[in-house]
Amino acid sequence: MVKQDVMDHWHALQAHQSDWAFRAYARLIKTLSKDVQEKLQLKEEVAEPYVVIFGKTQVGKTTLLLDLMGIDPAQLGRISQVMRGGREAGKSATATAMEYCRSVDGRWGLTLRSKTHWFEAEADVTRALGQLREDMEAGQLVAESPCVVHIPTSFFASQAAEGPSIRILDLPGDNPANAAEQAHVNLMAKTYLPFADLVLLVGRGDDLVFLRPEALTLPGIEDWQAMPHRFRIVTTYSYFAQSIKDAAREDARFDASKSRRRLIQQIELFGRLSDQARDEHLYFPLEFGTSWMSMQQNEPELHARIAPLIAGLRSELLEQISQSTSPVGRLRSTLDSHLGVGYIQKKKTEAVEQAIKQLESKNTTLVREIATWTAAIKKAQDKLKTALQDLQTNTLEDGMQLIEHAGSRPMFTVSGSYPPKAGAVNDDCQTLRILVNDYYRLLKGMRLEVKGNPRLSKSCAYWEGVRRLVNEPGSGVIEDIIDDAFSSIRYILADYTFDTYLFSSNYQEDLRKVHNAGNEALHELVRLWKNRLLGALTVLDQEFKRDMKALETSLELQQHEQMLLIKERERVEHEIALKYGELKRIAHNSQQDLDRCKRFTHLLDEEYLAELGQRMSSAMNEQDDFDALMQLLACVQLSNQRVELMRLSQDGRA
Repeated sequence: MVKQDVMDHWHALQAHQSDWAFRAYARLIKTLSKDVQEKLQLKEEVAEPYVVIFGKTQVGKTTLLLDLMGIDPAQLGRISQVMRGGREAGKSATATAMEYCRSVDGRWGLTLRSKTHWFEAEADVTRALGQLREDMEAGQLVAESPCVVHIPTSFFASQAAEGPSIRILDLPGDNPANAAEQAHVNLMAKTYLPFADLVLLVGRGDDLVFLRPEALTLPGIEDWQAMPHRFRIVTTYSYFAQSIKDAAREDARFDASKSRRRLIQQIELFGRLSDQARDEHLYFPLEFGTSWMSMQQNEPELHARIAPLIAGLRSELLEQISQSTSPVGRLRSTLDSHLGVGYIQKKKTEAVEQAIKQLESKNTTLVREIATWTAAIKKAQDKLKTALQDLQTNTLEDGMQLIEHAGSRPMFTVSGSYPPKAGAVNDDCQTLRILVNDYYRLLKGMRLEVKGNPRLSKSCAYWEGVRRLVNEPGSGVIEDIIDDAFSSIRYILADYTFDTYLFSSNYQEDLRKVHNAGNEALHELVRLWKNRLLGALTVLDQEFKRDMKALETSLELQQHEQMLLIKERERVEHEIALKYGELKRIAHNSQQDLDRCKRFTHLLDEEYLAELGQRMSSAMNEQDDFDALMQLLACVQLSNQRVELMRLSQDGRA
């Protein structure tokens, strides 16, 4: 074989060197619960490796990427103007998923949908990037692949190496200004985050809330603590606060480890991190760009003190990026993903337990409210029962009969018997006039009194209520009735010249007329009083019935409200029961998942032995001795790879 053929043959053998481990992992994932499978999606081992930078808008993500590429710090301001695409400062400049690389011919270039456009002037590429953002905001940008920006070599630091050879994607910032941009951010996150080999979560060191679970809601981000090995936390403006400046100045041993521990402590002010997420090597408190240059100009001693620390962290980050995208690193990342099973189940359990706590609190409140309504309903029922008894005791018909009975026995509030008797002197007009006056006096003091059953206090109280409503006849009305009745006989008596009657029969006739007038006046007055009493009785009866209707309506409303609460409580108790059932399922599935994960080593062994056996058999059956040797060497490398992989995986569990 010629040299090139040997190399091609060896590369062909190497191309699938790790397939056995991926097959073992795929077998493991298929045995896990569905929700865990969604979190541990198997990345295609043939996919091109890449790293993603993600965070809020205006935290320095693009500047970080350019710094990692080796852009000259003095050129960052100028290059930022170009990247901004004519957009004013303070607004996100990243329109879509962006990838940056060193231009091969010294010109600006822009690759979109596999087609590259080259630009001689910065203004031209600025306009092109501005148009890209306009297309995104109008919903016309189809992001099938990242937009690649080719940066002229002149922007790179002279001592900078070629930069990382791997792809680093700059995603649009989260929490953008408009709905169209938010939709695009979601699409980019869904497209690139789940399958990135490494995700750099970037935020300001003085605004660490970006790591809180509720602040990370995009696909592949919300459970970053479940698989922290896939993430690195990078902070900008990390040494902006006066407290850390003082610490760096005063502590001669202030180093990267102390800076990282301080950052972790600050992050945990917003919530405790998982044990795996507390690994300080996941955190990179950096300074770059304008804030770093400002420190160099304004605080040179502090800059000199921190510069080696920043340089070391930057180098370590680049090394970790390189390792994460190497074949062994990618495989280790894939294999270690199962370590997040326990954390995923823990977070699910905590979420369900929190939901149960809230539901039980709500149930307690509902029980208390139902008891309040029960007491109110009991009180309303008692009032309605009392009112019903009163209504049955004092019906309108019974009241009318009592008024009729009172009309047959009118009461006189002045002294003297009724009807009045004529004086002893007969056949005398003055005697009749005195009799008429007696009628007047007695009739003016006449009234009807209705008394309830004295054995029933409620009956007496009821008629007291009637009496309070009676519109008693005024003296003028009473006098008019009496005058109407006695007017005829009074005119007769007034016309007589002599007081003594000549004939006794005439006297008896006038005496009869006086008594008839008295009876007529009494009848009219009794009718008037009966009407007034009946009116008051009717009003009270109507008020009583309205009150009863209001009590019934109020009771119905209270019972309706109580029924709604009872149904709500039944629903809450049903939800609580479902949540407890969900807890049991989570515990069951979690235990099964963890048991299956314990079998992972056995699955690896099975797939390794199967792969080794197949390759050994192929080598033994190979007729060409050189090909057989190459395959045997590949078997040796396969064995070494397994040893290295198991060692790395065990180190990750430690």
